[in-house]
Amino acid sequence: MYPSINFLALLVAALIPMVLGSIWYGPLFGKKWMALEEKTEEELRASFNPTKSYGITFVFAFVMAFVLTHVLNAWEDAYSVNGLTAGIQAGFWMWLGFVVTIGWQNVAFSGQKLPLWVLNTLYNLITLMAMGALLGVWR
Repeated sequence: MYPSINFLALLVAALIPMVLGSIWYGPLFGKKWMALEEKTEEELRASFNPTKSYGITFVFAFVMAFVLTHVLNAWEDAYSVNGLTAGIQAGFWMWLGFVVTIGWQNVAFSGQKLPLWVLNTLYNLITLMAMGALLGVWR
């Protein structure tokens, strides 16, 4: 049987990367991120299209939440685990198995600086674990 999907939970989970990103790349590490990107605030503003950037980011975050929900449903069916801990673990394993490994290709082959990769990858870890936590208890 195909599990039902709580689309309200998915919508809320899709907001998590946007909220965390505004904090992570703003007051927490904004200056460090800009320095690693070798860009000024003026350069970033000149090339920034909020509708396109936030719209696409939200759609992709929704896809992440949708896939994470399916992973959690599969884990519950296969191993009878669910809830907060299962959600956090799912976020961690998705991060380790896909974000870290695929993201590393930017360092290995596209010249991305290691500190920038670490900063971005840690943001993704926190984001996926937060999304997993929310979806683990509310899906």
